[in-house]
Amino acid sequence: MPAPTKWRRSQKAPGKFNRSLLPSPAEYYARELGALKGAGPWKTALCPFHQDTSPSLSVKLETGGYHCHACGEGGGDVLAFHRRRYGQSFIDACKALGCWVEGDRP
Repeated sequence: MPAPTKWRRSQKAPGKFNRSLLPSPAEYYARELGALKGAGPWKTALCPFHQDTSPSLSVKLETGGYHCHACGEGGGDVLAFHRRRYGQSFIDACKALGCWVEGDRP
């Protein structure tokens, strides 16, 4: 895994974040976590942030929010999950998820 890109606050990153290009939470979590269980908007899966033997991670397929009831890890969307899981900077995670637009394009 390449080292995260470090940007100083005085530097402007070449490009911008476009939230509409994030993968859907249902698609992303199915790919990252495998089988999701449960009914309704919240599904459960094994938590990748600790040794989990019983599904303790809840993910909300409408928003992408997640919370582990065992280790306490949680966040608001698939971008936060991806950053935490892979230890990436904001820009590197955006690029990996396809929601970083280079240059002046919208």
